[in-house]
Amino acid sequence: MSNRHKKQNQRTALEIIFLGIFKGLWWLVTLPFGKHKKNKSNVDQAYLSSKKNEISMLLNSDSHIELKHAVLEADKLVDYILQARGYRGETFADRLRSAQSYIDASTYEMLWQGHKVRNQIAHDDTNFSNDELKSAARKLLKYVG
Repeated sequence: MSNRHKKQNQRTALEIIFLGIFKGLWWLVTLPFGKHKKNKSNVDQAYLSSKKNEISMLLNSDSHIELKHAVLEADKLVDYILQARGYRGETFADRLRSAQSYIDASTYEMLWQGHKVRNQIAHDDTNFSNDELKSAARKLLKYVG
């Protein structure tokens, strides 16, 4: 094989560098738009299943305290998923806002409704009926799946 033929089949260092820079820039440009980043996650399925079962057991209770606990646990579980999926923010509310474009509108609204109940339980100790507590926890769990 002649030297001329070898040169035609080999990439030059400049071509390799240019191609690498182009791929890196393409990755940076498409990163903010890549929904694939948010759909795939590092969620521990065994942990998720265990917590869902725990919350379901709490929801089967008629104890007001256990139902409040179910709402708090469901909220924490949603927050765990949001963090595992890479949504940024200091608080649950911040992470939920950053997830808004990746979550359908009705699910997003249900998460807000459930989280508001959680906040009232945690901060105001508002009196909710057992049905309202069950509804709030179930709204949060719909996102969990």
